[in-house]
Amino acid sequence: MSTWKKLGMGALATGLALTLVGCGNSKSSSSSSSKMDKTLKVSADPSYKSYMKSVIPKFEKKYNVKVKVSYKAMLDEDDALKLDGPSGKGPDVLMAPYDRVGQMASQGQLSTVKLASGRYNATGKKSVTYKNKIYAAPVTIESDVLYYNKKLIKTAPKNFKELEKLASDKKYAYANDKSKSVAFLTQWTNFYNSFGVIKGYGGYVFGDDNTNAKKMGLNNSGAVEGLTYMTKWFTKYWPSGMQNVTSNENFVTSQFTSGKTAAVIDGPWMASTYQKSKIDYGVAVLPKLNNGKDYQAFAGGKAWAISNYSKHKTAAQAWLDFISNKSNQNKLYKSASEIPANTAARKEAVSTGDDMATAVSKQYDKDVPLINLPQMSEVWTPAQTMVTNAASGKMTPKQAANKAQKTILTNISQKYDK
Repeated sequence: MSTWKKLGMGALATGLALTLVGCGNSKSSSSSSSKMDKTLKVSADPSYKSYMKSVIPKFEKKYNVKVKVSYKAMLDEDDALKLDGPSGKGPDVLMAPYDRVGQMASQGQLSTVKLASGRYNATGKKSVTYKNKIYAAPVTIESDVLYYNKKLIKTAPKNFKELEKLASDKKYAYANDKSKSVAFLTQWTNFYNSFGVIKGYGGYVFGDDNTNAKKMGLNNSGAVEGLTYMTKWFTKYWPSGMQNVTSNENFVTSQFTSGKTAAVIDGPWMASTYQKSKIDYGVAVLPKLNNGKDYQAFAGGKAWAISNYSKHKTAAQAWLDFISNKSNQNKLYKSASEIPANTAARKEAVSTGDDMATAVSKQYDKDVPLINLPQMSEVWTPAQTMVTNAASGKMTPKQAANKAQKTILTNISQKYDK
């Protein structure tokens, strides 16, 4: 993701504030049809082909705008915009993960937008806000959740005390080292996953609610306490391979899909892999930490954005208003099984009884918006090293946290304070 965690993170932004008759149940924004552009170039990920075919004709008919759609991997399109935009080859509208919003906005690649009223909660709005301006229309939400094997445990563990009890059960002993356990596994070397523990114990990334990159809280007492707790799992319960940042994700997946592991923490993007394995699994919110606090993961997702190079911003804003209404968000959920950012559509997805939609929705409300400051790109690798330094015993948790924070602040100062 930096997008750090596969397809999981976040979104971009777009647009201008205009006024138009909206689709769905909320007011929308755009300009009158008499001023509407006649063409619009839209880029979408290839996985959205079926969905796009179902919505484009209705948009064209409603606004009398011809949509020229191209299919390109989302992150590739985001990367290409800095060259394709100025040359006129880029799309008017594209998608991006939330953690790219600040970077692309700070580089002048995105236009500001006005969100249709009543469609998003505070977390959704903050995910696409950079320096108090909105740069995207949220489309999907994501969060780490707890997957559990229903054949091994009847209900999802509600707290880490229960997970520790499972880890002490000899039936979950690791085949290659009986002194270790595979009862519960997660890739805490990836800061996208481990942040929730740090936050739950009182640590944080940037100050002033993740808006001030000159202030950090990765080495405060709470962060060190959280890191100390994670270190306990690496040293007391888990096989040494869990410290290997290049192979531990595959290890976690193989242990769960082969029926050896009772519970794992990961994102909704893993559901298709688990389904193929034929594991009878359930999905639940993340377990409470041992201090009684919530495991506050990153609230990620994707959004539609308007290229700042676009000459068709009126039609682009109309596209954002149209594509984010309840009806089209419902279609996206049914087509791609992605949880809608539109709160009304999200509620409807939960009402279907889908345990993934329910778990992600509930956890998302506990989570911290995925940080979209450009400086966040300097956090991922040092934070990963922080965990491995503590887990391996090379440093105490406090020493590891101090080193990570110093490295991050130094890199930020060198790259951004000019």
